[in-house]
Amino acid sequence: MKAKAYLIFEVFMAAALIGLNVAFLGDYATWAIVMKAVTSLFFILAGFCGYRRSKENQTFSRLLMIAFVCCMAGDVLLALDSSGLLFVIGVISFAGAHILFSVAFCRISPVKKTDIIAMAVLFAGSTLLLCLGNFEFQGLLPVLVLYAAIISFMVIKALSLWRCRKGRAIGIKLIMAGGVFFILSDFLLLYWLFGIDMPRSVQSVNWVLYYLAQGCLTAALNVGVEN
Repeated sequence: MKAKAYLIFEVFMAAALIGLNVAFLGDYATWAIVMKAVTSLFFILAGFCGYRRSKENQTFSRLLMIAFVCCMAGDVLLALDSSGLLFVIGVISFAGAHILFSVAFCRISPVKKTDIIAMAVLFAGSTLLLCLGNFEFQGLLPVLVLYAAIISFMVIKALSLWRCRKGRAIGIKLIMAGGVFFILSDFLLLYWLFGIDMPRSVQSVNWVLYYLAQGCLTAALNVGVEN
């Protein structure tokens, strides 16, 4: 029963996500910020369940837990500010989280030449989108390009774990899904924050994808991916 305790927090996270979207679509700005923090707190609690149970690879679990905390900090900061100093600090928090995720994934499978090539392709596509899309970056393009490089590597590293899935397929598949959901949510967040005349539904879908990503990664920590 204790092994499944994290599922309770995953369910609470889903319920809080509904509340977040209701507050946001109802234009209750203060409540939306509160619900964003609460929703993020639940994925930290879900991850902590796995961290406490992890016996074989404490470094991997510790890296993921610190990354989850960085993500929550980024969530709150971006909720408070969508373009100023707090936004930049929030992006830095998320970048730090993705670096920590990447380092954790590298402990499962070292970086290979194919990872670098795939990362370069994904980064090139992301940069092309930033440069050619119809956006108003308000001077933040360099920050976003750097962030694109970091998350591109994280996603590719997550997907590369497929080659070492033997004996731990569920956990590896959850990490891979988490990486994909992360970059999809970031693409939508890009359009929401910097696109022109975006409907509010873009933000709502972004949150769904983002918390799916966190749910997958916290579940992976609980299921286990160590040798």
